[in-house]
Amino acid sequence: MGYESILVHLDTTKAAMRRLDLAVRLAVDNECRLIGLFAGFVPAPGWFYIVQGAAELVAEETERRHRLRDQVRRRFEEAVGGLPIEAEWRTVEGEPVTMTLREAREAGLIVAGQYDPGDIEGFVAHQFLESLILESGRPVLVVPFAGDFPTVGTRVLIAWNGSREATRALHDAAALLAGSQATLLSAQTAAEEMRADATPSSHAARALMRHGVAVNVEHGPGGSDLTIGELLLSRAADFNADLIVMGAYGHGRMRELVVGGVTHTLLSSMTVPVLMSH
Repeated sequence: MGYESILVHLDTTKAAMRRLDLAVRLAVDNECRLIGLFAGFVPAPGWFYIVQGAAELVAEETERRHRLRDQVRRRFEEAVGGLPIEAEWRTVEGEPVTMTLREAREAGLIVAGQYDPGDIEGFVAHQFLESLILESGRPVLVVPFAGDFPTVGTRVLIAWNGSREATRALHDAAALLAGSQATLLSAQTAAEEMRADATPSSHAARALMRHGVAVNVEHGPGGSDLTIGELLLSRAADFNADLIVMGAYGHGRMRELVVGGVTHTLLSSMTVPVLMSH
């Protein structure tokens, strides 16, 4: 069973257009609805009272961003024009994290972008991507800011530690995995090695095979979060993977989201799309 809808986050960066191309392909393959959601940076209201002339500067910047937003909308409409799928454009108004989460929870799959520290246009809000992953309740396909990805889900590396998060990711990715070749990499961090409820990799492999996946199970060494994160990236390169599937780990602390070490490593250093579920 495929996704019933896909929501792609769009902004004014070049990477957003590559995300759009990928999301369009996935929507056509799944014969599902595509939602283009534009969410961009919103200046903090406090600026009006701190910086002299801030109101004029903010008005000029807002007008510029609205022009760019309209250009993105035209690109979206051109990309979906004539396709045999339903498509909808939306723009969030107000605080971008809160309003994006409100819209995103409707989707079967969210397509979002890795943060590019070298492109200021890509900044939406503090911990925007982390919020989508940890608070939306939906699987998030994170697309690297660099590179083109003509295929997604033909050769897949699946991170497995028997946890709830890993299980959720495996099943959330099922629509992308049918007929693929997959390596199921079973590896646990030191803190997880003693968990009695960890589901064996053989169970995960059977679930994958029922979706027509040709799966090979590998067992990696245990280690720190950083070690496991680097192992996943290394094995993905060795396997020539076009997708990594993994559970995302994190929690909120004093209004800050704290992502797990493996999750942070992948978000920082990914070279292929990564599907994350929390």
